[in-house]
Amino acid sequence: MSYTDEFRTFAREHGVSDDAITRIMWCMQPSVHLDMVDPAAVGPHDIVVGHTGGLPELPTGVPWEGGEVYVAGLDLAAIPEQPLSLNLPREGHLLFFTNVGYEDDESAPVVYVPPGTETTVRPAPAGVSVIAPYNTWTTQVLKRRTLVYRPGTSWDPLGWTWAPEHQYDHPRALMPDLDDVHEDDRETLRPLLEAITEYAERVGSIPFVHRTCTLRGELLSPRDYWCQYGREFLERCEEAVVTLRNTPERFDELYAEGLEKAWWKEGGPWLNLLEFGESEMFDTGDGEVSWIIRREDLLAQRFDRVMQSYYC
Repeated sequence: MSYTDEFRTFAREHGVSDDAITRIMWCMQPSVHLDMVDPAAVGPHDIVVGHTGGLPELPTGVPWEGGEVYVAGLDLAAIPEQPLSLNLPREGHLLFFTNVGYEDDESAPVVYVPPGTETTVRPAPAGVSVIAPYNTWTTQVLKRRTLVYRPGTSWDPLGWTWAPEHQYDHPRALMPDLDDVHEDDRETLRPLLEAITEYAERVGSIPFVHRTCTLRGELLSPRDYWCQYGREFLERCEEAVVTLRNTPERFDELYAEGLEKAWWKEGGPWLNLLEFGESEMFDTGDGEVSWIIRREDLLAQRFDRVMQSYYC
């Protein structure tokens, strides 16, 4: 049984209609929401899934290059299972680095450490300036904080449904007002928003995006979504809704076909693997720093192909 079949079964058991389930799975991706807290503030019931900053534990033979800032390490086995699969390994660690300046469209080093790998804590790289030999440099070490899991279900790539106050008992209060949506998009978005509302009322929690610290979060802004996927992708969703009423097991097939036809760049759509608020992580700026990966590369766990994205 695929993770989409499992999610459909889960939602059906809570009384969510098949049409709503199809719309949600078509337009949403899984997410884990994280809080960064000081180690002394971790509570007895908190689920610790990693840390930010400090020094990394790298496998023997894997270098820490000068100019690469170590940002975060995730314990994948500690992350609770989600209603929609994250498509990440279920064990081992992921270590995230960024190049100084975290510019767009640059390779962002991410190291996967399988369980049982021999590792050592590495000191920050240091050296002598090539241009001015009398100057020395040391790679910046960020403040070490603990990453704590916060409950959530999934995220909406259209970006309309994040919940800054997490008011789960008032699902409609978290939904956007269609009057605030561009009139050209209202009728296209209405079925999705109605599906999310139905899910929230039946299951008791709403899919949302926390934009400060997220594992697999929203990529850039809602308007960028239209530039990347186009209205055609949502129109194909409505075609799939009708088809899947009789053959729900074909969802994965139709979804892959819809992505292929709606996406014009080689390699498929970019997904946000990890996102941090710039001010939260680096104490400067007001943008989001993201590690992004092609969908095909995520499925194949090719983390060496992760790229950096910076959005302000």
